[in-house]
Amino acid sequence: MLSNRNRMRLRNFGRHFNGRRGMGLCKQGQCLNLDKLPEGADAYITCNRNIKTIERGLYMGMKISMFRNDENEPNVIVAVGDARYVLDRRIAMDIKVRTG
Repeated sequence: MLSNRNRMRLRNFGRHFNGRRGMGLCKQGQCLNLDKLPEGADAYITCNRNIKTIERGLYMGMKISMFRNDENEPNVIVAVGDARYVLDRRIAMDIKVRTG
């Protein structure tokens, strides 16, 4: 775990690289939210602003694969490398991915 001092450093790191706050790295229609990724599909993370998921390894450029994504369930199950994670759908909505 990171101390509060180092957490604030990571939180502010890289903010000036993206330009305006609402802008992402993808053009219109290229990226989608992680919760919209179909089961069995692979994608690359293009934008993630949640510090807790970044600490787990869900950072920009990582390859991610969707294991389970049922619309009726509140969670999604994803794989990053050898690890499997259960993410809340609200957190998955904030993570942008690009397929292919």
